[in-house]
Amino acid sequence: MRRNFAPLLLACFFASFTASSAHADEPPGWVPRDEPEALPPPPPAPPPPRPGPTTYTIEQRELSETPTKMASPTAFYVGTILAGAGLLGVVTGLVIRADLPQTECTDCPAAEKRSASLGLILGGGLGMLIGIPIAVVGGRTISEQPSWARPQVFVSPRGGALQWTF
Repeated sequence: MRRNFAPLLLACFFASFTASSAHADEPPGWVPRDEPEALPPPPPAPPPPRPGPTTYTIEQRELSETPTKMASPTAFYVGTILAGAGLLGVVTGLVIRADLPQTECTDCPAAEKRSASLGLILGGGLGMLIGIPIAVVGGRTISEQPSWARPQVFVSPRGGALQWTF
């Protein structure tokens, strides 16, 4: 199929002659000036700061910040996977349950689906019930150093202290 682009080219050619000028929004008879308009002077500089007493604050932080780690990454991941699988089971069971007919029958295939959906809902709920606490316990932060006989040093302008934690 052959297309004729001549009318499109002619339209573009004539549209280039009717394009608006750069000064289309200016009033008629306007003549641009050659010299730029004078700008207002800049604002005055702020006064210098007054001399006076300077106060310094020193951050007080613990000198021996102990690094932390997860209590049990394995328990955290197992609990998260178990809770996620439980949520998936509950949602799947509810979807199957919603798709079943509302009439009760004992000999039709819907009875098997009804018991399967109930098993998925209960099993998923049990998985979430077990998985969430395992993930919380495994994911809490503990210090990497043992908690027995840990010294802490406190320093202040008036003195210092050494404290042992058992």
